[in-house]
Amino acid sequence: MQNRKQTLQQHFVEYRKNLLNLIDSIDIDILEKIVARFIQAHKEGKTVYVCGNGGSAATSSHWQVDFGFFVRYFSKKRMKFRSLTDQVPMITAIGNDHSYEDIFVDQMIDNFESGDVLVAISASGNSMNVVKAAEYANKMGGTSIGLVGFKGGKLKEVSQICLFTPNPEKQYGPIEDLHMILDHIMVSYLAKDEEFNNFS
Repeated sequence: MQNRKQTLQQHFVEYRKNLLNLIDSIDIDILEKIVARFIQAHKEGKTVYVCGNGGSAATSSHWQVDFGFFVRYFSKKRMKFRSLTDQVPMITAIGNDHSYEDIFVDQMIDNFESGDVLVAISASGNSMNVVKAAEYANKMGGTSIGLVGFKGGKLKEVSQICLFTPNPEKQYGPIEDLHMILDHIMVSYLAKDEEFNNFS
């Protein structure tokens, strides 16, 4: 039991170090651009879409709760915020009839408009369904925002705004943790932003 405790403690220290390194690598200028774009979309009545796979799909759903619902506690008007990961029947229909690469972009067709925003979350940046969604957002006159780790991947290349936090050891846990932390940082910041709160 003592050996397990020591091993767990060592693992905890290492994991904490990796997570803190990622937090310290956040580019505040890029984060400010994302927040400013969210506020702009909110003021213009545009929709922010968010998507991801696996753990990032769960993060996408959580983002919708916080930005689409939790903001009611401090804002006069809620954001238009939609997670593309939550429509399981739609996702399975698209995956079955077209391909898994199209599960997000097909939901955006005839819904995503010029001025809308897409947040694509991917640890590797190489999931083609989020890459194609970002490319579609660009094509339609929207803004593509990528949140990526590892080496950035294709998503880093196609995103108009990219918050890249390198995680060369390819540990999914810390980078997925960080993407949730970014959610909470931005939502809690919006609670203090007078421009966001006073718009109605």
